[in-house]
Order: sequence, then C-alpha cells, then structure tokens
Amino acid sequence: MSTTAEESTANPEPGTETEAAYAALTRGDGYTVLKGLIEPEQAWRVRDTLLSYANQADHDNDGILRLSNLLVLDDIFLPLVTNERLLAMARRVLGPDARLAAVGGRILMPDCDLGGLHVDYPYWAMDPGMPVEPSLMMQVIWMMEPFTAENGGTWVAPTSQTWGEYPKEARFKEAAVQASGNAGDAVVSHGLLWHRTAVNQAEAPRVAMLINYSQLAIQPMTPMGPFSDDFKRAASPELRSLLGFDHGKALRRRAMQVAEG
Repeated sequence: MSTTAEESTANPEPGTETEAAYAALTRGDGYTVLKGLIEPEQAWRVRDTLLSYANQADHDNDGILRLSNLLVLDDIFLPLVTNERLLAMARRVLGPDARLAAVGGRILMPDCDLGGLHVDYPYWAMDPGMPVEPSLMMQVIWMMEPFTAENGGTWVAPTSQTWGEYPKEARFKEAAVQASGNAGDAVVSHGLLWHRTAVNQAEAPRVAMLINYSQLAIQPMTPMGPFSDDFKRAASPELRSLLGFDHGKALRRRAMQVAEG
C-alpha cells in the first residue's frame, strides 16, 4: 500500500467546491478531503462526546467500537448532518431530496484489527457493474482529530468507484492510500469507493463520525430513531427532509417532477 494522500478545498467559493467534489467522486479519485468544515475545537468536543458513549458501542472483539443512531443520543451531532457544505454536495451527488441513510461513530482502539475491505450499502447488496452515475450513496467520515498514518487514517483506493467489480485484496493493496487531515475536516467519498478501516498504531483512540447520505428511494439498511414528538417538532426543515419525516410527500413530489418531464 502507498503512504498517505490528502486533498484540500480550503476557503471554497460557493458552488465551486460542490462541482469540484462532484467531479472527484464520479470521474476522479472517488473521494475528496474537505478542509475546515467545523472548527477544531468543536471537533474535539464531538470526539469527547463520542468517547463518553463508548460503553454503548458494538464491537466484534476487533478493537473497533461502532456507535449507531447517534441523533437520539446527543444534540451535538445534529449540526454535523445538516452542515451547509455537506448538504450542497449531497444534493449535487444524490439529488435535491437526498436523505440520511446512517449516522454513526467509529472509535479505533490502539492496536485494533484491520477492517474489512468493502464498498458501502447499497452497492455491496447489488450485482457488480453498478453505475457510478447516478450515484446512490455518499459517505462522509468526519475527522474528530487529525487522521494520520500512525493513528489509522482510512485506507482508500483512488478511482476504484469506476472499476465495476467487487473489492479484491490484491488490486486494493496495489492502489490504496491513507486519507489524512485535521480535526474538523472530512473525507467525502462515493459509495462505490473501495475502502477499509486502518490499524491504529497510536497510544490513544482514534475517533470519527460517519454519515451516509442516499438517494430518496434507497431504504436505509438500519432504521434510525425512534424519534420523540419533541424531537420532530424541533427539527429544522433540512433535518425533517433528511430523516424522511415527510417521505411520502417527497416521493409524490418526485413522481410529479418525473411526469412533467
């Protein structure tokens, strides 16, 4: 495997970042690293919050702690799923009615196992040869601390979203690089990009938050919620749309748009 790779879009102009990221995800490397989505101080607070819920995480004795359904755990996660720059990108890649498919956390304990090589849902549940465009899924890996080769920056295989086959170890090892960045940055990738969790060789846990956005018609693999009535009343229009609270209306609106050509 190669060493590290980092792409930046510092101080983006409106629209320019979105189009550049769309091109990268569909016709380029299959991923990009967005710089400074939130301030480092906010990222470290989110890191501490995720660690505070570590006793609720699932794990397979591999040293990788997996937290799911974060939105019902703490309000600190809400602004991250509705981040303006991410939503602009999700709507460009997946359509104006893109929705949330998953929100989780990953805590890599020191000396954790190497994660399994995969593409994201729904692609792994489909036959090979899936089209890159239109995209069905976009993943975001929020860096709640710097990602480095030492602490387990995610392994990705550039351009693998275009290879049209299930991931294979030999081909992945030839192409893979580790994504790196700072606290508050995020790796944004096409759902077909081959990737895997790296080994954390540092002495402290490496913490990230994962968000998957999907096309409107994709059924989330694991339902989120349940959400209280108070949560629903307080949810912003953007969050209501992302969580599918008005899913039926969104589907009817899409149907009308299709009928109108």
